[in-house]
Amino acid sequence: MTTQLFKALLSTFALTFFASIANAGLILEQYDSGTPTPETIGGYAMTDFAIVNHTLSGDTSTVSAPLNGLLTFIDAGGATLNMSRGLADSTDWWVNGETNNYDIFTTGVNWVTILLPENTRAFSFNVGSNMSARGWLTATEFDGSGIENKHYFGLSASETPGFGIYADNRQGQCSAITSVTIDPFQWGMGNFSINNDPCSTSVSEPATAALLGLGLAGLLFARRKPRHTA
Repeated sequence: MTTQLFKALLSTFALTFFASIANAGLILEQYDSGTPTPETIGGYAMTDFAIVNHTLSGDTSTVSAPLNGLLTFIDAGGATLNMSRGLADSTDWWVNGETNNYDIFTTGVNWVTILLPENTRAFSFNVGSNMSARGWLTATEFDGSGIENKHYFGLSASETPGFGIYADNRQGQCSAITSVTIDPFQWGMGNFSINNDPCSTSVSEPATAALLGLGLAGLLFARRKPRHTA
């Protein structure tokens, strides 16, 4: 009877423990054209990128994140890619609901990957085009499978969809978004916002319960060991 109880406890706590360290996964949200990007995404407070086009000019392959680190643009071959800077209010084909002006980055290349700073928990952006197009996006993460299946979307001179991607760390994981790949043609991206807060170093409640349970099971097993007499 005691052996059966021990096996049951071990099985239960092992399942709880491994469930608590499962991959986080990324969640994608799409916002209609004309809808401002939410201030929070998946519970993460977002910080907008600063406008730099009033002080900088020319092309760039990097963008300074508001909290720390850089966004880096690369092409399908992994080489750094220069994007042309511009302002959203200076175009007639960028349409969304943001009241403030902000930077957009345009290119004629139909595949761009954005490498994100360390500890990026959430990232949001808009995609626009000066012509009707159909694009897709994927995303990778530090601990998990990311968004492997291509998410298709439409865009045009009057349709500028927005997207929010965040790491689902509700079970105590500490995953982060590492990159986003977007593929329309003759298009731009911008209106970036980000969350890259560090994870808590405390053990999550499921993991704590599992570890305590395994300890109790070990004590139970130890009590069953026969005592040797001299």
